[in-house]
Amino acid sequence: MKPFKVVGTLRVPSRGNGTRSVPTTMRRGLSLLEVMLAIAILGLSLAVMGELVRLGVRAAAGARDLTKAQILCEGKMSELSAGVIPLEPMDQAPFDLDPDWTYSVAVGPIDQDGLLVAHVTVEQVIDAGQAPTTFTLSRWLIDPLLEQAQDEEMILGEDASSGMQSSSF
Repeated sequence: MKPFKVVGTLRVPSRGNGTRSVPTTMRRGLSLLEVMLAIAILGLSLAVMGELVRLGVRAAAGARDLTKAQILCEGKMSELSAGVIPLEPMDQAPFDLDPDWTYSVAVGPIDQDGLLVAHVTVEQVIDAGQAPTTFTLSRWLIDPLLEQAQDEEMILGEDASSGMQSSSF
């Protein structure tokens, strides 16, 4: 029994001046070298895909943390601008509903009278050796002392004008 089946002839150049006919054969399987090469390519492909998946998961976690920091920071800035919490400096205060995050508030004057700049920084509380996610938001706010003085002037002005009106009747 022959191990290979002859399926045709192939004309190849010979060492002399002419060409010679070589029978072509049909193989029944793969050589050991081809199998080893295929396994090596598969292994490298799996290693590269595993690294890409790991990087994708890491980037998704970073994006999730940054989004959460931004939402918490915007919420705290809204509380400051609405007057729910006082417009005064704070350092590393934990959030009530999420103790894994802290916020800091820095307040300072700007060149424009009656305005203050408020910086709110939110930071993730994590183990040492890892880089925490931080997000800072800055906004100009009306000085609450100026608003209070204007309200008092309005009240005093209304009292004085109502007193005059009652005496003229």
